[in-house]
Amino acid sequence: MSNKIINSPIERFTRILFSKVIERLAVVVSEEHLSFSQVAALHIIDRDKTVNVNDISNKLNLSMSATSRMIDELVKKELIQRKEDQDNRRAKIISLTPAGETFMNNLSVERVKIIELSASTIADKIPLKILKIISGKLFKNNKEVKL
Repeated sequence: MSNKIINSPIERFTRILFSKVIERLAVVVSEEHLSFSQVAALHIIDRDKTVNVNDISNKLNLSMSATSRMIDELVKKELIQRKEDQDNRRAKIISLTPAGETFMNNLSVERVKIIELSASTIADKIPLKILKIISGKLFKNNKEVKL
């Protein structure tokens, strides 16, 4: 581990932001009776729009049986839906339900509020130039860069 990275302004800034976002996420997870893996799966589905169980299993490094159980729970909570894949009748396509979209939108609003509040309280400690560098790394030509 490089001390240069650990002591950098970007690391300190992102650590503060991540800590605050993860604290709020823990509250939401508790209130909604969701696991961290379920929230991660919802983020994957939200980002990719439609996925299959294997996609989620691979991205979260979970067994297929654990992923299937997790998907079943999210279906019961009416946050996602399963539909038959037209190309492969044995496979199921997973997408967010309207309730799942609302949940993810609410989570996004909370995250942005936390980031805005955190950024305003630590703005004096972190130069604006660093924020521009971070945003420049995440977006190129107004397109999100996959990390």
